[in-house]
Amino acid sequence: MASILRSPQALQLTLALIKPDAVAHPLILEAVHQQILSNKFLIVRMRELLWRKEDCQKFYREHEGKEVEVQKVALGTRMKVS
Repeated sequence: MASILRSPQALQLTLALIKPDAVAHPLILEAVHQQILSNKFLIVRMRELLWRKEDCQKFYREHEGKEVEVQKVALGTRMKVS
């Protein structure tokens, strides 16, 4: 891994957010993790976050007022959508 980080190319960072329904199932989470690695991405840092509704609304602000925004906020916070 050290040789990859020392390559002459600049390291590009990508943020991956894994939704709560996937994180809740260890086998699905492991499959997502393996998919990331098999596509030649390095995982340089990982942490688990529990977002509040306000955090999700801020993150998805560009979709405000659209049905997709409601669904994304609900998925990000494990809220039920009626």
